[in-house]
Amino acid sequence: MENFSVAIVGGTGNLGSALALRLGAPGVKIIIGSRDAEKAKKAVEALKPKLRAGEMIGTTNQEAVRDADFVVIAVPYEGHAQMVQDLKGQVAAKIIIDTVVPLNKGKPFVPPAGSALQEAQQILSNEAPVVGALHNISAVDLGDVNSSLGDVLTCGDSNEAKEKVMEIIKRIGARAFDGGPATNAYVIEGLTGVIISLNRKYKSKHGSIKIVGIGEEPGH
Repeated sequence: MENFSVAIVGGTGNLGSALALRLGAPGVKIIIGSRDAEKAKKAVEALKPKLRAGEMIGTTNQEAVRDADFVVIAVPYEGHAQMVQDLKGQVAAKIIIDTVVPLNKGKPFVPPAGSALQEAQQILSNEAPVVGALHNISAVDLGDVNSSLGDVLTCGDSNEAKEKVMEIIKRIGARAFDGGPATNAYVIEGLTGVIISLNRKYKSKHGSIKIVGIGEEPGH
């Protein structure tokens, strides 16, 4: 992939803003979406001085999605179903990257659909492939383009869509792994609750995961 565009709906939050900075590269257009276009524009004004390269604009969620190849959902779980419902009918031929984790006061739970990813799949039917990713990454490290990142597990039922998402993840400086079908999403999403507990226990903001024994040179 060379030139492509990514809409981040809920892009004014911590994860969305941090991801926008990491995505900054020649040929990449980043579209920050919000229900309030002015809020999105203000977020872009704050982020642009830190942007390494590429283009960044702020607008409404609907307008952001219209011009994008990839759509990142980066909202709290409470707004997840409504956000996906709002996008329905507008995301054909796009790839959805769902970063949402079902949490209640920092504790993970399994929603009725089985996971946030499967909830999005149910709402969208077959309109667009949904890939779960970036659940277990530290937003603090993501927002610092010089920080190293943990590994990213992706999941979903479209291998082609997962490959494209993993390519984007590699471009932002992380190792990406295919974590299996959508039915595995609840495990990957739930790991975030474990990382939150670890961060609290050990007074950190940098907890993430690392996969060992795969893709490594023998003896390393």
